[in-house]
Amino acid sequence: MVNSSDSKLRQIFEQLNPLDFKHEEDSIRQAQEEKLRAILHEKKGAVVEKWVKVIHNTYPPETAQFLNSQKNRFANPIGASISDSVWPLYDQLTGDPDPETTKKHLDVLIRVRAVQDFTPAGALNIMFELKKIIRQEVLKDVLEHDLLERFLEFESKIDRFALLAFDVFMECREKVWQIKRNDLLKRPYILQGGMCPSYMLRRGKQHLEKMEKEKTQH
Repeated sequence: MVNSSDSKLRQIFEQLNPLDFKHEEDSIRQAQEEKLRAILHEKKGAVVEKWVKVIHNTYPPETAQFLNSQKNRFANPIGASISDSVWPLYDQLTGDPDPETTKKHLDVLIRVRAVQDFTPAGALNIMFELKKIIRQEVLKDVLEHDLLERFLEFESKIDRFALLAFDVFMECREKVWQIKRNDLLKRPYILQGGMCPSYMLRRGKQHLEKMEKEKTQH
């Protein structure tokens, strides 16, 4: 804790030596960022393993049990795709992220959830669960080394990843709707519509209403 006299001395030093003070501030920040990065790297295994389990447990109980227990990649392709994406995503999050690489791994993780019966909130809550897990694992070390300010900055990066994940989810969901629409247009009653226009319009309207209802539910 900095007392009032120390604070005044620091203000005087800043006024007399602004460039030196700025250099000192930058050096302190860099050292803190490197220390936080080291802590996050040390906790990588524990964090990612818990995150994988949380993701698995968003599925129905029987599916979650299978995902957690089946280690064969070929028998458990969903579990394999989750594992293949979360480890490099954690590296992107705790290092210097590349936007294209980050989006690629988010796409692998989110795409499966976009084609299943997840709402946007249900599909993307896993990003905020990651924030909770990281807090549980590293907060003690963060406070011990006086890194709270740097850690809060890091958490804002998780929020940005979550926003990017939302974009990926909506892109994937839009593709699903397009596939359904194209499938609708290929239905026999559409192709044979010239034979019975009223029937074609009635059935087409029913299917479009169904698609719109599904879209609003998700």
